[in-house]
Amino acid sequence: MKRNATTNHACFTTGACWFLFTIASPMLTCTGSESTVDHDSHKHVEPEVDATLPERATVLVDQNELKLDALRNISAPNEPVATPALQTATIATRDDNQASVVQPNIVHIMVDDLGWQDVACYRRDYTNDEPLYETPNMDRIAARGIRFMQAYSPSVTCAPSRAAFLTGQYTPNNGIYHVNMGCQIPRPRRANAQMLDPYYVGRLMPGKPVIGRALKQVGYKTAHIGKWHVAGASGYPSPIQVGFDFSFDHKKEYNDPEIYDKNDPKIANFSGLFAQPKNRLRDAFNDPRFPLLEDDRPYDSMTDLSQRWIRKVARGDQPFFLNLCPNLVHGPVMTRDRKRLSHYCNKLGIPFPTDQGSISDPDKPGQHNPYYASAVDSVDWIIGQIVQTLEDTDDPRNPGHKLINNTYVFVSSDNGAAQKLRNWRSADGNLNFEKVSDNDPLREGKAWAYEGGCRIPFLAMGPNIQPGSVNSQTPVNLIDLFPTFLAIAGQCDQGKLDLDGCNLLPVLQGQDATARFTDGKGRNTIYFHYPVLNGAFSTIRRGPWKLMKNTGSPMNSAPKVQLFQIYSNGGSTLDLGEARNVGKQYPDITKRMLRDLDRWLRENNAGVPYRNAAYKPGGLPGQEKIPAVTHRGSEGDRLWATVETGKEKSKVVEAFLLYTTNPGKSEEWFRAPATVHNGQASAKALPGMTHAVFCLIDENNFLIHSENVPGMMKYRLGQPVSAVLEDGYAYRPGLVSLIAVAQTALEQLEKAGQSSKTISGALQFAEITMKTPVNPSGYAKAIHDLRKALRSVDVPAARHPAMNWFPNK
Repeated sequence: MKRNATTNHACFTTGACWFLFTIASPMLTCTGSESTVDHDSHKHVEPEVDATLPERATVLVDQNELKLDALRNISAPNEPVATPALQTATIATRDDNQASVVQPNIVHIMVDDLGWQDVACYRRDYTNDEPLYETPNMDRIAARGIRFMQAYSPSVTCAPSRAAFLTGQYTPNNGIYHVNMGCQIPRPRRANAQMLDPYYVGRLMPGKPVIGRALKQVGYKTAHIGKWHVAGASGYPSPIQVGFDFSFDHKKEYNDPEIYDKNDPKIANFSGLFAQPKNRLRDAFNDPRFPLLEDDRPYDSMTDLSQRWIRKVARGDQPFFLNLCPNLVHGPVMTRDRKRLSHYCNKLGIPFPTDQGSISDPDKPGQHNPYYASAVDSVDWIIGQIVQTLEDTDDPRNPGHKLINNTYVFVSSDNGAAQKLRNWRSADGNLNFEKVSDNDPLREGKAWAYEGGCRIPFLAMGPNIQPGSVNSQTPVNLIDLFPTFLAIAGQCDQGKLDLDGCNLLPVLQGQDATARFTDGKGRNTIYFHYPVLNGAFSTIRRGPWKLMKNTGSPMNSAPKVQLFQIYSNGGSTLDLGEARNVGKQYPDITKRMLRDLDRWLRENNAGVPYRNAAYKPGGLPGQEKIPAVTHRGSEGDRLWATVETGKEKSKVVEAFLLYTTNPGKSEEWFRAPATVHNGQASAKALPGMTHAVFCLIDENNFLIHSENVPGMMKYRLGQPVSAVLEDGYAYRPGLVSLIAVAQTALEQLEKAGQSSKTISGALQFAEITMKTPVNPSGYAKAIHDLRKALRSVDVPAARHPAMNWFPNK
């Protein structure tokens, strides 16, 4: 459900300045460490369930101990959990010994595939032994700030989570569902696949909010360093194309020669410590790109570049935002740190490996992979280096202080840890599974909608965050960081942005126990949508309950609906491992939550898997009634496809057009609207479109293409589908549409008194080309030249998205 308030009622104090706190909120009264909530003063629009978690956060303060009790219902001594006691109150608390007169800096470090139990201060809560992985720097952030025990990634794989964080939107709203098949025609992965992935995009789309651009617009210097993974196959858009000041372009070269030298093999090593060797033993430790530093750690280009950028921008008069995304600890699991690998081998009591192959039993419980342990250790070192730089660098905006005094540091992960992978071939050529990490007590791991795939470590420290805080009971999501960062920047009016997340700043600072939307309403429900075949689930989490709907059946063998009571009504853990499906015990709760989930999916047009019309064995219910495409054609810029109709054929109930403007190795397919009536789908060609295919959905949820599209078992992912289409509405309709746009642009130029010479020449060539039979090279040149001419002028007609997917082409 969108939260697009036009006025903001939730402005909170930050370390930089004081704000008026005005919120139509529940009446909170605090007596010592106890608080009560008057729910009648605020009715949330979302339905309530019978049992919910307590409204206040659990906070335990102990600055001398790293072992923090996360689940006991204890508040900080003499520290009120929630401060808003009136509908209008002025917050003016400030420590005069801390820098708090300018906008705070923000550093966000998103680790790749770091599990909830991979950070030592989390692991200690569930084991009696000292954790295998040593993470002193993350533990230090937890001790100096706050640790969330119910933090979630927006999805269970990399790309959708990163896109959701960057846009502040749930996956159906930004359109990215998975890391493969984005901006591609849905087609079967194998001949006996009963289902197809739905269409989804593989890149950040124009018009979506992006946190780098938003903070830049309010005065921040912004940088993205490291993994991006939200660009299409062609490399667009890059971070600098969506508003980051400092980052890389589609060629993966950073844009500031003062701190980046593309000719230096060390600093130009794009993947940093994750750069893959040919052999994870023979070639990992003698690479000149990773010389040992004074602390015997191998050099990391991402860390060095981040430090250089921080030191440079710190000399200016603007706050900064750094989004650092190391590729660690993603597979293939390896390490560039021989010393740490040896250390963890000794710690595990196993000999140093002599074969690069599998080193840990994939079915043995526990954490026992020294390669992965070393990778976690290395990423913890990276985090420590960034914090140390903030501690060592003077802050000219706050004379006499260091940057750390006025910087918020956030550490998160894009999803849960992988538990087993095929990483490296052994000397005998076998590629076997090996254990990666262990998310116990959580169920499953990365790519699964169970808690192990989406519950993540989430740490923060900064101005006015109570050291040693542990929030055990407020569910938060990475989509919340966008509005939170804007709140830190002092931007209270976020109503014009299409954000789904909540402002967490009051929760971070102990002023509130409830995550709230920008209109002040408290959130009691979080949604997840991951419609990718074997792990296809849509999920709703509310209070102690979590309901999972299987949208990929029968390829997803899980029950159609599962309900788990993760917490007791009192807030203690009950079934954190999701071992008991209690849907039959609580039918009313199941029905209510399923109804609300389905409503959310409908309202957000969330795509779900389709049935495979080309399923080879046959016999799927309704497969014999699939209508065949009888005709397809075009006239001018209008396209159509006609299917069989009649009592023996199922009815086509939905249609959309997929088209490409960049045929070839890196081609991407974009969605356009189509109508369907009496068995005929029709659509208008997009300007500059080179090929198109209708996708028709019948009443039994089978997907039918307007012409034969080969499955991935015959034509692999990454091979251009346009090259094997028999028709594809090739070139002519897209050129007709582009000529019409050019003619409109000419009128707009003439009306504005601007020269139309550039467009006139390209338009004349395109009109001549239209009079000849379709020739791929000739038509492609006409489209290219006319599109380029249009992009060179500034009139409304030239801003059509179809002509602007690829800014540098």
